[in-house]
Amino acid sequence: MDNLQSRIEHVISEAKGIMKIFESVFADSNRTVSFKQVKEIEKTVEKFKKQNLPVPEELKNLKLALLSKHENHKEMTAMYNKFQQNLKNIASSVIIQKNRSFQNKETIIRCSAYRKPANYEKPLGSKGNTNLEDYLIPVIKLMWRGNSHMEAFRKIAEKLDVRYNTVSAQCTRALGLSTDQFVNSVKSKEIVNIIKKKYFESKALIDAELK
Repeated sequence: MDNLQSRIEHVISEAKGIMKIFESVFADSNRTVSFKQVKEIEKTVEKFKKQNLPVPEELKNLKLALLSKHENHKEMTAMYNKFQQNLKNIASSVIIQKNRSFQNKETIIRCSAYRKPANYEKPLGSKGNTNLEDYLIPVIKLMWRGNSHMEAFRKIAEKLDVRYNTVSAQCTRALGLSTDQFVNSVKSKEIVNIIKKKYFESKALIDAELK
């Protein structure tokens, strides 16, 4: 489970990184690539030729540069479309289709398990561990000491003899945060204010543990 979780987060991180590269390339291409410019240069070149005048070397170089950028832009667009299509194909794979019935049943069970009143707050984590003292504070301390969030989750999971996902949920879902939001808030130390608001009755403990 831990290895699978790590691989999933790695794939998501890679996909985000690839999308940022595409965004950067397309933003740059939109500023510099214009097929209309190439056409205008070609017309100018033809005028020079019709008048039996030498075509300026700078104009030739500019045309070649723009054509090259235009071709690169087309190749990058094709690569982007293929990347998106592959992601869609994975998401709608035969395996998922075959397991749809099982997934629907699992979803129903999960929804029933987590359907609580709007004002409900689970005071204790798995095996009676407290969310603040046993999960959040130890994980935050480990991350402040240089551990990644995955390393911190894994160490606390081993210490408390619970699953990796249990620690992850206690540090993210219990606070209404995504994993990225949790990691960023720990790095900026905004996490202290977040848990103080949720556990206002434990401000003294939080201040003492997370100075």
